[in-house]
Amino acid sequence: MIGQVFGPYGQAAINVATCESGLNPAAYNPSGAAGLFQIMPGTWAGTAQVGQSPYNAAANIAAAHQIFVRDGYSWREWTCQP
Repeated sequence: MIGQVFGPYGQAAINVATCESGLNPAAYNPSGAAGLFQIMPGTWAGTAQVGQSPYNAAANIAAAHQIFVRDGYSWREWTCQP
């Protein structure tokens, strides 16, 4: 699913999600980061997925892609880099 959404950036996105959450959609960090891509609540609130749970894998992937594109195809929002 990650590869389909991120297209040519799919492997890089898989690498980031693997590092961030171990590809666990239920991953939670005490900082508040949630889901596959460990998206912070404030960042999540600025995405089109805001009405869905960040633990929903498809929603988390879509939000991560939106953030990635918004940031000029950059991984700067994530601690883990491809």
